[in-house]
Amino acid sequence: MRKFALYILVFVTYFVFRASDYVTGSAVEFVSMAFAQTSQGVAISTPMQGESFDGAIICSDSSDSEDIYVSCYREYDPNVFGVVTANAGVSFDDGAAGSVLVSTSGNAYVVVTTINGDIKKGDYITSSKTPGVGMLAKKSGYVLGTALDDYSNSDKTTRGKIQVNLGSRPAVLTTGAGNNLIQLITEGFAGAFESPLAALRYIVAGILVIVSVVFSLLHFGKIAKSGVEALGRNPLAARTIQFGIVMNILMAIVIMGVGLGIAYVVLVI
Repeated sequence: MRKFALYILVFVTYFVFRASDYVTGSAVEFVSMAFAQTSQGVAISTPMQGESFDGAIICSDSSDSEDIYVSCYREYDPNVFGVVTANAGVSFDDGAAGSVLVSTSGNAYVVVTTINGDIKKGDYITSSKTPGVGMLAKKSGYVLGTALDDYSNSDKTTRGKIQVNLGSRPAVLTTGAGNNLIQLITEGFAGAFESPLAALRYIVAGILVIVSVVFSLLHFGKIAKSGVEALGRNPLAARTIQFGIVMNILMAIVIMGVGLGIAYVVLVI
């Protein structure tokens, strides 16, 4: 009986040591290799229109009333949203048709080229004219995030994949104030041509605001002038004249408020 118990003890001890070797050896190495190929961040299921690929930069489609996203195809696109991530650390997939996993924060692998120059660690990455492909940001505008890897290639069209710390935001890189102003004007005109309905709303709202403010100021000036003249001619009716001036001032304020309200409604519709 004692020999049998001893055999069992030796058998259990042998397998315990084998299991510990497995955990501390090849198993850990396998997990490390798996995590080395995984983006660090949370990916959520996002409705996608058109073609996409792992590492593609995604932008929201402002021309559609629904929440539809496409591969970015403009440089410094202000609608940049995130990156298609096939292997995310944490993902929430709803299984809907036409949806892909997109990371908007954390670290993710992004497809880039050297079309705008070689990329160094710490450089800003932005969208390019090639759908879904990123590039080095050299001027002020919206960026996807900051590069965590270097990338260089003499062939400016060859695609590579680098890790980027995601955080879409506007970045100021141009030092000259004149260049910034020209860039803002150019982007404004480009946005007006790409979204004419939105541009028309802003134009109509601006006209309404200007007309209401100018009309109110002119009306107020006219009433103030006539009120002072009336008080000078007939001081005994001062209270009546002052009451009329106050009522006209309130009317001017109401006219301005109505104009601003209509302009707001035009913008939010």
